[in-house]
Amino acid sequence: MTKRRNMFCYMMVAPALFLSLVLGVYPMIESLRMAFLDYNLTTKVTKGTPFIGLANYQTIFKDPTFLQALTNTILFLIIVVGLVIVLGLLVAQALHIDFKGRGIVRSLALIPWFIPPVVASSIWMVMLQPDRSPVNQILRGLGLISVNLKFLTDAAPVLGPITLPMLAISAVRVWTGLSFTTVMILAGLQSIPVDMYEAADIDGANVATKFWYLTLPMLRPVLAVLVTLLSIGSVGHFEINYVMTGGGPQNVTNILAVKTYTEAFSFFRFGTAAAISSIILVFTSLIAFFYIRDQIKGR
Repeated sequence: MTKRRNMFCYMMVAPALFLSLVLGVYPMIESLRMAFLDYNLTTKVTKGTPFIGLANYQTIFKDPTFLQALTNTILFLIIVVGLVIVLGLLVAQALHIDFKGRGIVRSLALIPWFIPPVVASSIWMVMLQPDRSPVNQILRGLGLISVNLKFLTDAAPVLGPITLPMLAISAVRVWTGLSFTTVMILAGLQSIPVDMYEAADIDGANVATKFWYLTLPMLRPVLAVLVTLLSIGSVGHFEINYVMTGGGPQNVTNILAVKTYTEAFSFFRFGTAAAISSIILVFTSLIAFFYIRDQIKGR
């Protein structure tokens, strides 16, 4: 009986496993193989795709635009993940409070989650146009600026390597990811027993103390999952950066995923594109490794 039940379970999982292998594992292995070939569509007919070892990796690490894309990817990861987690904690705490109309506010907070990234990018492109931007109008009304800011075209650094387009793209990515983060943290907050807060109140703990010594430790498993998923998503992110700026101006918003796309479909250098995509795989694998190691240690 147990054998038949297990066989039924395997049969139910088989279609999903097959699709994962065909659409996920096989393309990944093929991409890794391609990284060691001179795979250029402009010369494939005459030269073929000979094996060249690590030459593609030598090429990309000598390319200043790749090094800039690598730096930008790390900066985006730090900015976006940090802001999403902090804002998600604040919004989730606010939505966790019992107030009239809470259900409606919670539903409205989910709106960015339902908007596809490409659509969201197009909307924000219009909102961040220098002459028609409501953000500029608000800032001018508050007297904070005297000339319109060029959110997507001003490549001048504003804080170290951080530029205005980088901040603008980061803000849009935070906006699109905040709903998911808020829902996850809110679910974690609702799983914390109320009597723990009541005991803390009896001990005279204030709001900050309860948050630091009670809420955050209890949310640690949820936050670990969120940081892992958001970090992996940030490393491999593509849509918003490509649609809004195409990696510009002057490569200040160019990231590894966009660089991979332009190498493959603008310059037809599939070998170097595969090498860059393997760097993305290394980054995401490292993030997953540290999460799994942390979970094993926590058992």
